[in-house]
Amino acid sequence: MIQISVNNNIQKIEANITLASFLEKLLPNQNGIAIALNEQVVPQSNWQVQKLVENDQILIITATQGG
Repeated sequence: MIQISVNNNIQKIEANITLASFLEKLLPNQNGIAIALNEQVVPQSNWQVQKLVENDQILIITATQGG
């Protein structure tokens, strides 16, 4: 198990998991989200290959409609 931060909340997850696998478990509907990993935006095309490691900081940004 490793420890990461998701939107400033500490979570323990299995080691050697990709960002895509983690997000599938956390957010089944991933429409309209952007991900920053350690303050760097991760393109969705890289989610499948980006491995999470101890103390990673993930920020999940959700698009919302405004007026």
